[in-house]
Amino acid sequence: MATSLTGSSPSTGGLKAHCLSSGELNYSRRASAESPRRLKAEWCLSLERPHETSVSARRGRDYSLSRWSNGHVGNGGGHNAQKRCSTASAIANDEPSLHVSDGVTWFNELESEAKELANRSRTVGRKQAWDILIQDLKFCDLKARQDVLAIKMAHEKVVDMLNPLAKEWNSVHTLRKELSALQVELAKAHDQVHLSEARVSRSIQKLSEMEALVNKMLVHGTEQNIPLDSDYPFSAVVTDAYSRQSSASKRKNHGLMVAGPVKSYSPSLKNFWYPVAFTDDIEEDTMVPFECFEEPWVLFRGSDGRVGCVRNSCAHRACPLHLGEVKDGRIQCPYHGWEYATNGVCEKMPSTKPVKVSIEALPCVEREGMVWIWPGDGIPDQIFPSLGAPAGYTTHAQIVIELPVEHGLLMENLLDLAHAPFTHTSTFAKGWPVPSLVRFCTPVTALQGYWDPYPIDMEFQPPCMVKSTIGISKPGKLEGNSTRDCTKHLHQLHVCLPSSRGKTRLLYRLSLDFFPILKHIPFIQSIWKYLANQVLDEDLRLVLGQQERMIQGANVWNLPVAYDKLGVRYRKWRLAVEENGAMQEINNVHSALENVPG
Repeated sequence: MATSLTGSSPSTGGLKAHCLSSGELNYSRRASAESPRRLKAEWCLSLERPHETSVSARRGRDYSLSRWSNGHVGNGGGHNAQKRCSTASAIANDEPSLHVSDGVTWFNELESEAKELANRSRTVGRKQAWDILIQDLKFCDLKARQDVLAIKMAHEKVVDMLNPLAKEWNSVHTLRKELSALQVELAKAHDQVHLSEARVSRSIQKLSEMEALVNKMLVHGTEQNIPLDSDYPFSAVVTDAYSRQSSASKRKNHGLMVAGPVKSYSPSLKNFWYPVAFTDDIEEDTMVPFECFEEPWVLFRGSDGRVGCVRNSCAHRACPLHLGEVKDGRIQCPYHGWEYATNGVCEKMPSTKPVKVSIEALPCVEREGMVWIWPGDGIPDQIFPSLGAPAGYTTHAQIVIELPVEHGLLMENLLDLAHAPFTHTSTFAKGWPVPSLVRFCTPVTALQGYWDPYPIDMEFQPPCMVKSTIGISKPGKLEGNSTRDCTKHLHQLHVCLPSSRGKTRLLYRLSLDFFPILKHIPFIQSIWKYLANQVLDEDLRLVLGQQERMIQGANVWNLPVAYDKLGVRYRKWRLAVEENGAMQEINNVHSALENVPG
């Protein structure tokens, strides 16, 4: 009976092995039309044993024995080989003259030789199999590359067929890049349209106010019949404006005077773009309530995905809207279910007959990862301050903190670096030396410069932003005398939004130009927030005490020195804005009075 082991490879010429009862092992290679390379490898191990009784088996055994005998005799098998051959012939022909012991000896010798040659064939077969396997892998890799190339060619044909204009482009990746660029341009165009709408709306509102003013003047009488202390609504405005103008002239003679309780905010200070939140903090169903100039507002995304800012008070019963939820792009009041869109219009009024009603909405734009609002009554500017980090920086933290301090005092604290070695002794300034002279140099503009001898650049961005870049070698240490001498830098953005006369909404963004992988560490945001709170706690205990003294009548700018330059310039800028706004109010009143018929 014959047993065989066969195998084939699609990549190389074949190996074919036959091990017969004589132990003979042959290898042959042959071509096959089924192989992709026109070669096919086959190997077969076949062993025939001489105890078969059929005629066909005996004939096959005779042929195998004759090949075995010829091969061994021809190869110098000698006398022993001839003896084994004659014994094998006798066994095959069942000759009676064969002795039993001779047959047993012949079988033992044949079996040992077969085992030895079989072991040798397995060794050779393993080496050949490894070569075949390597060739197979190379062939499969080549086929995979050919398949990918064929897919690309087919894809290009589909693109050409579907869009003849796409022949100039190379791939879908290029189409996606072009589409992304178009989407960015479209988003900018949408922002510009919304900004233009806000500007037109403000202009119409101003015209309506002027018309109402003129009509009221016509009812009350002419200019000569209107006393300044009467119930006329603008009399208080005129009185306050003239008092500010007189106090301004006194300051020019006696320097800065910031004392007493915090005054109400000037309307002119509201006519700026203010960042109020980070874009990443506002999702489809998220509401962000906040205060700005002592008025409540809430942010949410509309059905078009754009952020809107409306007054955080329902037109029905003045319920805070942020206590409700966002449904289908509308903010729903939790009291009776009234729903408002991002433009303030009430679009749904359950359980009653709908009436036309709306709440106030502010111009709102998303830029540089932040949400900006225009809280003033003036026409919104088309130019925004640039608050992004320089190229090569990675944003690592964005934190929002509510602080119980007036925003002007916090701004002046952030614009002062000379206090760091004395105030922040347990945080970022730990180990800083106390220099003999600290000064702020302004080689470019009056509100931008660098600190000497610290490697820190700083800039005040109106109306309430502070940008700074710090050169560092390792945490808590400084390196060099300027940021250009440093290899690593930390960029900070502080936005001090005036929530009320005693509260500030602080937006803090931190960026680094090294260790970009740091932002992916778990809980890193919590760590940054903890460190920021530590630094702020060191400042707050001083600024709160300063605010308390100011309310009691102390002048917080009693004796400014050289390193107070940037803080003094911020305060002068703010006073100038308030004074210009007061003068503008006076001019508006006078022009309105002049238009009243005598």
